[in-house]
Amino acid sequence: AGYGLTSVHNMNGNVKDLRVYQKLEARGEMALRVYVPFLVYPEMKPDVLSEAIEMRVASTGKVRGGLVKFFMDGVIETGTGLLLDDYEGRPGWRGTAQFEPEQFTELALEADKQGLQIAVHCTGDGAVRRVLDSYEIVRKQNGGRDSRHRIEHIELVGDADVPRFAELGVIAAMQPNHSPLTVNSFDPWPACVGVQRYRRSFAWRTLRDAGAHLAFGSDWTVASMNPMTGIHSALNRTPWQEGDPDQSQTLEETLLCYTRDSAYAEHMDHEKGILREGYLADVVMLSEDIFQTPKKEILRVKTVMTICDGEITYEE
Repeated sequence: AGYGLTSVHNMNGNVKDLRVYQKLEARGEMALRVYVPFLVYPEMKPDVLSEAIEMRVASTGKVRGGLVKFFMDGVIETGTGLLLDDYEGRPGWRGTAQFEPEQFTELALEADKQGLQIAVHCTGDGAVRRVLDSYEIVRKQNGGRDSRHRIEHIELVGDADVPRFAELGVIAAMQPNHSPLTVNSFDPWPACVGVQRYRRSFAWRTLRDAGAHLAFGSDWTVASMNPMTGIHSALNRTPWQEGDPDQSQTLEETLLCYTRDSAYAEHMDHEKGILREGYLADVVMLSEDIFQTPKKEILRVKTVMTICDGEITYEE
Protein backbone atom coordinates (compact mmCIF):
# COMPACT_ATOMS: atom_id res chain seq x y z
CA ALA A 1 0.00 0.00 0.00
CA GLY A 2 2.95 2.30 0.63
CA TYR A 3 3.74 2.12 -3.07
CA GLY A 4 0.17 2.99 -4.05
CA LEU A 5 -0.87 -0.56 -4.90
CA THR A 6 -4.55 -1.44 -4.69
CA SER A 7 -4.52 -4.60 -6.85
CA VAL A 8 -1.88 -7.18 -7.74
CA HIS A 9 -1.70 -10.25 -9.96
CA ASN A 10 0.19 -12.87 -7.96
CA MET A 11 1.69 -14.98 -10.72
CA ASN A 12 2.46 -18.12 -8.72
CA GLY A 13 -0.22 -19.89 -6.72
CA ASN A 14 -2.73 -22.62 -5.99
CA VAL A 15 -5.90 -23.12 -3.97
CA LYS A 16 -3.96 -23.14 -0.68
CA ASP A 17 -2.57 -19.69 -1.42
CA LEU A 18 -6.03 -18.44 -2.29
CA ARG A 19 -7.36 -19.72 1.06
CA VAL A 20 -4.56 -17.97 2.96
CA TYR A 21 -5.45 -14.65 1.33
CA GLN A 22 -9.12 -15.24 2.10
CA LYS A 23 -8.34 -15.83 5.77
CA LEU A 24 -6.57 -12.47 5.82
CA GLU A 25 -9.55 -10.89 4.09
CA ALA A 26 -11.94 -12.38 6.65
CA ARG A 27 -9.85 -10.81 9.43
CA GLY A 28 -9.88 -7.45 7.68
CA GLU A 29 -6.14 -7.61 6.99
CA MET A 30 -6.09 -7.49 3.18
CA ALA A 31 -4.82 -4.05 2.19
CA LEU A 32 -5.25 -4.74 -1.53
CA ARG A 33 -6.95 -7.02 -4.05
CA VAL A 34 -5.16 -10.09 -5.39
CA TYR A 35 -5.72 -12.22 -8.50
CA VAL A 36 -4.35 -15.69 -7.68
CA PRO A 37 -3.43 -18.12 -10.48
CA PHE A 38 -3.15 -21.87 -10.52
CA LEU A 39 0.42 -22.67 -11.58
CA VAL A 40 0.63 -25.56 -14.06
CA TYR A 41 3.82 -27.64 -14.12
CA PRO A 42 5.05 -29.68 -17.13
CA GLU A 43 4.29 -33.03 -15.49
CA MET A 44 0.63 -32.15 -14.91
CA LYS A 45 -2.31 -33.47 -16.94
CA PRO A 46 -5.46 -31.55 -17.96
CA ASP A 47 -7.49 -32.96 -15.06
CA VAL A 48 -5.52 -30.79 -12.61
CA LEU A 49 -7.39 -27.79 -14.00
CA SER A 50 -10.27 -28.73 -11.70
CA GLU A 51 -8.31 -26.95 -8.96
CA ALA A 52 -8.22 -23.76 -11.04
CA ILE A 53 -11.98 -24.05 -11.50
CA GLU A 54 -12.37 -24.51 -7.75
CA MET A 55 -10.36 -21.33 -7.20
CA ARG A 56 -12.58 -19.40 -9.60
CA VAL A 57 -15.75 -20.60 -7.87
CA ALA A 58 -14.29 -19.75 -4.44
CA SER A 59 -13.49 -16.12 -5.38
CA THR A 60 -14.44 -13.47 -2.83
CA GLY A 61 -14.41 -9.68 -2.77
CA LYS A 62 -10.66 -9.01 -2.69
CA VAL A 63 -9.36 -12.48 -3.59
CA ARG A 64 -10.07 -13.95 -7.02
CA GLY A 65 -9.12 -17.05 -9.00
CA GLY A 66 -9.80 -18.10 -12.58
CA LEU A 67 -6.31 -17.75 -14.06
CA VAL A 68 -3.89 -20.54 -14.99
CA LYS A 69 -0.18 -19.76 -15.25
CA PHE A 70 2.51 -21.55 -17.28
CA PHE A 71 6.24 -21.06 -17.77
CA MET A 72 7.19 -21.69 -21.40
CA ASP A 73 10.84 -20.73 -21.05
CA GLY A 74 13.43 -19.30 -18.66
CA VAL A 75 15.32 -16.01 -18.95
CA ILE A 76 17.53 -14.69 -21.71
CA GLU A 77 20.38 -13.60 -19.42
CA THR A 78 21.06 -17.24 -18.46
CA GLY A 79 20.49 -18.64 -21.94
CA THR A 80 17.26 -20.39 -20.96
CA GLY A 81 14.87 -18.07 -22.79
CA LEU A 82 13.65 -19.83 -25.95
CA LEU A 83 14.75 -17.97 -29.09
CA LEU A 84 13.88 -18.35 -32.76
CA ASP A 85 17.56 -18.07 -33.69
CA ASP A 86 20.86 -18.85 -31.98
CA TYR A 87 22.05 -16.82 -29.01
CA GLU A 88 24.74 -14.31 -29.87
CA GLY A 89 28.11 -16.04 -29.68
CA ARG A 90 26.57 -19.47 -28.94
CA PRO A 91 26.16 -21.32 -32.25
CA GLY A 92 23.45 -23.97 -32.14
CA TRP A 93 21.99 -22.81 -28.80
CA ARG A 94 18.46 -21.36 -28.75
CA GLY A 95 17.43 -21.92 -25.13
CA THR A 96 14.98 -24.33 -23.57
CA ALA A 97 11.22 -24.89 -23.47
CA GLN A 98 9.29 -26.14 -20.46
CA PHE A 99 6.44 -27.55 -22.56
CA GLU A 100 6.36 -29.29 -25.92
CA PRO A 101 3.92 -27.64 -28.37
CA GLU A 102 1.40 -30.50 -28.33
CA GLN A 103 1.54 -30.77 -24.54
CA PHE A 104 0.90 -27.07 -23.98
CA THR A 105 -1.84 -26.95 -26.62
CA GLU A 106 -3.68 -29.84 -24.95
CA LEU A 107 -3.65 -28.05 -21.60
CA ALA A 108 -4.57 -24.70 -23.15
CA LEU A 109 -7.49 -26.23 -25.04
CA GLU A 110 -8.95 -27.66 -21.85
CA ALA A 111 -8.34 -24.49 -19.82
CA ASP A 112 -10.02 -22.35 -22.47
CA LYS A 113 -12.89 -24.81 -22.80
CA GLN A 114 -13.49 -24.44 -19.05
CA GLY A 115 -13.59 -20.64 -19.37
CA LEU A 116 -10.28 -20.10 -17.59
CA GLN A 117 -7.87 -17.32 -18.48
CA ILE A 118 -4.32 -18.35 -19.45
CA ALA A 119 -1.08 -16.47 -18.77
CA VAL A 120 2.29 -17.76 -19.99
CA HIS A 121 5.82 -16.64 -19.08
CA CYS A 122 7.68 -16.08 -22.36
CA THR A 123 10.88 -14.03 -22.50
CA GLY A 124 12.22 -15.22 -25.85
CA ASP A 125 10.71 -14.82 -29.30
CA GLY A 126 10.68 -18.61 -29.74
CA ALA A 127 8.52 -19.03 -26.65
CA VAL A 128 6.22 -16.20 -27.74
CA ARG A 129 5.66 -17.84 -31.13
CA ARG A 130 5.03 -21.26 -29.58
CA VAL A 131 2.33 -19.85 -27.31
CA LEU A 132 0.72 -17.73 -30.03
CA ASP A 133 0.58 -20.83 -32.24
CA SER A 134 -1.25 -22.70 -29.47
CA TYR A 135 -3.60 -19.79 -28.79
CA GLU A 136 -4.48 -19.77 -32.49
CA ILE A 137 -5.30 -23.49 -32.38
CA VAL A 138 -7.38 -22.95 -29.23
CA ARG A 139 -9.36 -20.18 -30.90
CA LYS A 140 -10.02 -22.28 -34.00
CA GLN A 141 -11.05 -25.43 -32.12
CA ASN A 142 -12.97 -23.93 -29.18
CA GLY A 143 -14.35 -20.90 -30.99
CA GLY A 144 -13.70 -17.25 -30.32
CA ARG A 145 -14.63 -15.72 -26.96
CA ASP A 146 -13.51 -12.82 -24.78
CA SER A 147 -10.75 -14.97 -23.28
CA ARG A 148 -8.09 -12.25 -22.81
CA HIS A 149 -5.33 -14.85 -22.70
CA ARG A 150 -1.98 -13.33 -21.87
CA ILE A 151 1.71 -13.61 -22.62
CA GLU A 152 3.97 -12.35 -19.85
CA HIS A 153 7.27 -10.46 -20.40
CA ILE A 154 7.83 -10.67 -24.22
CA GLU A 155 11.39 -9.41 -23.98
CA LEU A 156 11.93 -10.38 -27.62
CA VAL A 157 9.29 -10.80 -30.34
CA GLY A 158 9.50 -11.91 -33.97
CA ASP A 159 8.36 -9.49 -36.67
CA ALA A 160 5.73 -11.92 -37.96
CA ASP A 161 4.24 -12.32 -34.48
CA VAL A 162 3.70 -8.64 -33.69
CA PRO A 163 0.29 -8.37 -35.47
CA ARG A 164 -0.89 -11.71 -34.07
CA PHE A 165 -1.48 -10.22 -30.61
CA ALA A 166 -4.26 -8.00 -31.93
CA GLU A 167 -5.54 -10.66 -34.33
CA LEU A 168 -5.91 -13.24 -31.54
CA GLY A 169 -6.93 -10.81 -28.78
CA VAL A 170 -3.86 -11.74 -26.72
CA ILE A 171 -2.74 -9.34 -23.99
CA ALA A 172 0.93 -8.33 -23.89
CA ALA A 173 1.63 -8.19 -20.15
CA MET A 174 5.00 -6.48 -19.91
CA GLN A 175 7.33 -5.00 -17.30
CA PRO A 176 9.10 -1.78 -18.34
CA ASN A 177 11.64 -2.00 -15.52
CA HIS A 178 13.11 -5.16 -17.09
CA SER A 179 14.48 -3.23 -20.05
CA PRO A 180 17.92 -1.61 -19.92
CA LEU A 181 17.33 2.10 -20.56
CA THR A 182 20.36 2.23 -22.85
CA VAL A 183 22.65 -0.39 -24.35
CA ASN A 184 25.33 0.84 -21.92
CA SER A 185 23.32 0.17 -18.75
CA PHE A 186 25.78 -2.50 -17.48
CA ASP A 187 23.13 -5.13 -18.15
CA PRO A 188 24.07 -8.47 -19.80
CA TRP A 189 20.79 -8.73 -21.72
CA PRO A 190 21.70 -6.87 -24.97
CA ALA A 191 24.86 -8.93 -25.47
CA CYS A 192 22.84 -12.16 -25.33
CA VAL A 193 20.78 -11.30 -28.41
CA GLY A 194 23.18 -9.20 -30.48
CA VAL A 195 22.68 -5.90 -32.27
CA GLN A 196 20.57 -7.35 -35.09
CA ARG A 197 17.77 -8.12 -32.60
CA TYR A 198 17.86 -4.84 -30.65
CA ARG A 199 14.93 -3.37 -32.58
CA ARG A 200 12.68 -6.31 -31.55
CA SER A 201 13.63 -6.11 -27.87
CA PHE A 202 11.15 -4.90 -25.23
CA ALA A 203 9.03 -3.71 -28.15
CA TRP A 204 6.29 -1.83 -26.28
CA ARG A 205 5.71 0.80 -28.96
CA THR A 206 5.91 -1.68 -31.83
CA LEU A 207 3.26 -3.89 -30.22
CA ARG A 208 1.04 -0.94 -29.29
CA ASP A 209 1.18 0.51 -32.80
CA ALA A 210 0.16 -2.91 -34.17
CA GLY A 211 -3.00 -2.84 -32.05
CA ALA A 212 -1.89 -5.07 -29.19
CA HIS A 213 -3.46 -4.55 -25.78
CA LEU A 214 -0.64 -3.84 -23.30
CA ALA A 215 -0.71 -4.16 -19.52
CA PHE A 216 2.22 -3.18 -17.30
CA GLY A 217 3.42 -4.69 -14.02
CA SER A 218 6.54 -5.14 -11.91
CA ASP A 219 7.45 -8.87 -11.84
CA TRP A 220 8.18 -8.53 -8.13
CA THR A 221 10.19 -10.17 -6.50
CA VAL A 222 12.50 -10.13 -9.52
CA ALA A 223 12.21 -6.33 -9.69
CA SER A 224 10.94 -3.56 -7.43
CA MET A 225 7.20 -3.47 -6.81
CA ASN A 226 7.29 0.35 -6.87
CA PRO A 227 5.30 1.38 -9.99
CA MET A 228 7.40 4.53 -10.30
CA THR A 229 10.43 2.47 -11.34
CA GLY A 230 8.44 0.98 -14.21
CA ILE A 231 6.94 4.34 -15.15
CA HIS A 232 10.44 5.84 -15.19
CA SER A 233 11.66 3.07 -17.51
CA ALA A 234 8.67 3.39 -19.86
CA LEU A 235 9.16 7.14 -20.21
CA ASN A 236 12.95 7.22 -20.48
CA ARG A 237 13.84 4.20 -22.62
CA THR A 238 16.05 5.20 -25.56
CA PRO A 239 16.89 3.26 -28.76
CA TRP A 240 19.96 1.09 -28.28
CA GLN A 241 21.41 1.98 -31.67
CA GLU A 242 20.78 4.51 -34.42
CA GLY A 243 17.83 3.57 -36.61
CA ASP A 244 16.06 1.41 -34.03
CA PRO A 245 12.44 2.32 -33.20
CA ASP A 246 11.74 4.43 -30.14
CA GLN A 247 9.88 2.09 -27.78
CA SER A 248 9.24 4.67 -25.04
CA GLN A 249 5.71 5.46 -23.91
CA THR A 250 3.90 8.66 -23.04
CA LEU A 251 2.93 9.25 -19.43
CA GLU A 252 -0.77 8.87 -20.21
CA GLU A 253 -0.19 5.57 -22.03
CA THR A 254 1.93 4.29 -19.16
CA LEU A 255 -0.54 5.23 -16.43
CA LEU A 256 -3.37 3.55 -18.33
CA CYS A 257 -1.24 0.40 -18.68
CA TYR A 258 -0.87 0.27 -14.89
CA THR A 259 -4.54 1.03 -14.17
CA ARG A 260 -7.33 0.59 -16.72
CA ASP A 261 -5.45 -1.83 -18.95
CA SER A 262 -4.26 -4.02 -16.07
CA ALA A 263 -7.86 -4.21 -14.87
CA TYR A 264 -8.81 -5.28 -18.40
CA ALA A 265 -6.11 -7.96 -18.21
CA GLU A 266 -7.99 -9.63 -15.34
CA HIS A 267 -11.53 -9.13 -16.70
CA MET A 268 -12.23 -6.42 -14.11
CA ASP A 269 -12.29 -3.26 -16.21
CA HIS A 270 -16.05 -3.01 -15.64
CA GLU A 271 -15.42 -2.45 -11.91
CA LYS A 272 -12.01 -0.83 -11.46
CA GLY A 273 -9.05 0.76 -13.21
CA ILE A 274 -10.53 4.24 -13.65
CA LEU A 275 -12.20 6.82 -11.42
CA ARG A 276 -15.89 6.59 -12.26
CA GLU A 277 -19.13 6.64 -10.31
CA GLY A 278 -20.14 3.11 -9.41
CA TYR A 279 -16.63 1.68 -9.69
CA LEU A 280 -14.64 0.32 -6.75
CA ALA A 281 -13.25 3.00 -4.45
CA ASP A 282 -9.56 2.33 -5.12
CA VAL A 283 -7.65 5.62 -5.18
CA VAL A 284 -4.02 6.70 -4.88
CA MET A 285 -2.82 10.21 -4.02
CA LEU A 286 0.71 11.18 -5.03
CA SER A 287 3.12 13.78 -3.71
CA GLU A 288 2.81 15.95 -6.83
CA ASP A 289 1.09 16.29 -10.20
CA ILE A 290 3.16 13.85 -12.22
CA PHE A 291 1.99 15.41 -15.47
CA GLN A 292 4.08 18.41 -14.41
CA THR A 293 7.07 16.36 -13.23
CA PRO A 294 10.03 16.17 -15.65
CA LYS A 295 10.11 12.59 -16.89
CA LYS A 296 13.69 12.03 -15.81
CA GLU A 297 12.72 13.03 -12.26
CA ILE A 298 9.65 10.80 -11.95
CA LEU A 299 11.32 8.60 -9.32
CA ARG A 300 11.02 11.43 -6.80
CA VAL A 301 7.22 11.04 -6.79
CA LYS A 302 5.93 9.28 -3.66
CA THR A 303 2.61 7.88 -2.51
CA VAL A 304 1.01 9.99 0.22
CA MET A 305 -2.27 8.06 0.55
CA THR A 306 -3.68 4.77 -0.70
CA ILE A 307 -7.38 3.91 -0.50
CA CYS A 308 -8.64 0.41 -1.26
CA ASP A 309 -12.34 -0.39 -1.21
CA GLY A 310 -13.02 2.98 0.42
CA GLU A 311 -10.62 2.39 3.32
CA ILE A 312 -7.31 4.16 3.86
CA THR A 313 -4.63 1.47 3.70
CA TYR A 314 -1.63 3.81 3.73
CA GLU A 315 -1.11 7.42 4.77
CA GLU A 316 2.21 9.23 4.93
